Amino acid sequence: MIFDGKAFASRKEADLKERVEQLRKRGITPKLVSILADNSKETELYVSLKAKFAQKIGVTYEIHHFDGAQTLEIINDIREANNDPSVHGVMVQLPVVNEEALLAAISPEKDVDCLTPTNLGLVLSGHPRLLPATVKAVLEVIREGLGQFEGSREIEGEKWLAGENIVIVGASVIVGKPLAVVLSDLGATVTICRSHTGNLGEITRRANILISATGVSELVTKEMVRPGAVVIDVGISKLLRGGKFRVLGDVGKEALEKASFFTPVPGGVGPVTVACLFENLFELIQEA
Repeated sequence: MIFDGKAFASRKEADLKERVEQLRKRGITPKLVSILADNSKETELYVSLKAKFAQKIGVTYEIHHFDGAQTLEIINDIREANNDPSVHGVMVQLPVVNEEALLAAISPEKDVDCLTPTNLGLVLSGHPRLLPATVKAVLEVIREGLGQFEGSREIEGEKWLAGENIVIVGASVIVGKPLAVVLSDLGATVTICRSHTGNLGEITRRANILISATGVSELVTKEMVRPGAVVIDVGISKLLRGGKFRVLGDVGKEALEKASFFTPVPGGVGPVTVACLFENLFELIQEA
């Protein structure tokens, strides 16, 4: 099965629209501020996808552009958003220079992407306020994949991933590290690797759930995939081929021959991540 992330996200969209309407009846207009300090085409693409989704569900999505700005100037803007009662969520579009300082400036109560030291610490301690949007998206995609191919198995409960052997390729603080902790807390046996890990294929072939989040195009080949595995591609990169740029994932398309469930790039985890980001926004509004 090839996972359709756009269709999955559209189901969430209907629910989020309803939640916006309920908030508006209470005099609340949900608002998310996105800090954009990188004008690359990839970053502009990510921001435009969020802006379109926000418009569809009725959320105010405000982009603050800071091309070439100093870190202190951006931090001051983040602090203003923190103190503005009309703003319910603040995020910094990554990657960005001085990432740690900018993320630390966001109020944990408005950290919609769950990347501040406080909120990440809560995730790592097993008591999350929220989950990072991509981590949440991957969990939902795994649930979908297992539901499709494990018959009558109940995909529920505190340890619903007990018995699963999961390999994550990529150890970023945005995806790989928090995802490994969350999956382990759900009962899975988790191995975390990097793109340069020795004998990487030997390790990935042990996984019945393989997740790659490195941004290294077509790193994972079909020879690295266990037959029947659930394969989730979180990586994204651009490659110039034939005079045109193509968006590629970490997993080569030929891996489809081995996987029972496969998320393509683009159109797989990405749309679900955007929807999960806005779900986080509503969680923060409810918590306030």
